[in-house]
Amino acid sequence: MSDGQKIDVERIKAEQDIALVIGQYVPLRKSGNEYGARCPFHEERSASFTVNAAKGFYHCFGCGAHGDVIKFVMEMTGVGFVEACEQLGAQHLYPAREGVQKQIEAPLEVKWDPVLPVPGDAPELMAGGGWTVPIWNPKRGRSTRMKPVRVDAYRDAEGRLLGYVLRANIADRDTGAQKKWTPQVTWCVSPEGRYAWCLQHFPAPRPLLGLDDLAARPDAPVLLVEGEKCRAAGAGAFKGYVVMTWPGGSNGIGKVDWSPLRGRTVVLWPDADAAGEKAMFGWNNDAGQCKPGIAQLLWEQRVTALRAIDPTGMPKGWDIADALDDNWSPRQLAAWAQSRIEDVVVTA
Repeated sequence: MSDGQKIDVERIKAEQDIALVIGQYVPLRKSGNEYGARCPFHEERSASFTVNAAKGFYHCFGCGAHGDVIKFVMEMTGVGFVEACEQLGAQHLYPAREGVQKQIEAPLEVKWDPVLPVPGDAPELMAGGGWTVPIWNPKRGRSTRMKPVRVDAYRDAEGRLLGYVLRANIADRDTGAQKKWTPQVTWCVSPEGRYAWCLQHFPAPRPLLGLDDLAARPDAPVLLVEGEKCRAAGAGAFKGYVVMTWPGGSNGIGKVDWSPLRGRTVVLWPDADAAGEKAMFGWNNDAGQCKPGIAQLLWEQRVTALRAIDPTGMPKGWDIADALDDNWSPRQLAAWAQSRIEDVVVTA
């Protein structure tokens, strides 16, 4: 809010339904003319937190927390008065600050089922300022908002939206170091018929990213990379290929629907580490049993040809996105890849 611009506090409070705002952070249950919940500001066994929408205030009979909608946003997100007003006025709220909402238990309707494709009347996932709308976490029984650094939409062959994979940077609880988090977000329905965006995996078999491009280019070869960021990098550098990836990383390959690649020429591009190699080519466990990788799974789908890029000698974890981050030109990258490509032999 610029200097000299007056904040119309009463207008903000009048326009905001305090129950709807608080409900984005706390799972409220209606009780008569009020709403009840376990207090997000202190630990308690029974619900003592109430919201009176008609009078525009919340009150906890356990710890004494009390206030209007602006104060609630301040307490939940840790921002100041002016920023809380700006959030409410812009209709996008920040995630709850660390240390609050830890004690809220999940409501009974913890099983949410994804609805695919996403219906046309579902709200947009992204709100203003790069933040998402509230996303329900069935495991924790609460909503959260995120400010992802990447948002990748998964679509079916007809271009209909199936859901998203987000990429966010979060702090490690032990070291404080930043690490990536790539949750799958789907439009879901609860047993009670409630609908919401949820932190919920795609149902198995999970879709590939790039199905719409694959359907539009039936004769193009496929370049398969690990991760949505690599897929975007590859699509920009290798125009002659349909560049695709899958959700869930190296641990999710067994839950993916690989059948759309049947009859295609596929080139695998593994990350330059052990996990990337295992994901693409499989491995033997301690009992000597062969665990299939993507190569084996694609061979079962009768791909026309199967080739791979060998990243041997590159830094650990190096991938196609790293090459472009290091200012490799598409022509340099293509020449390097051409010198490293080889046929993949799959044995039964």
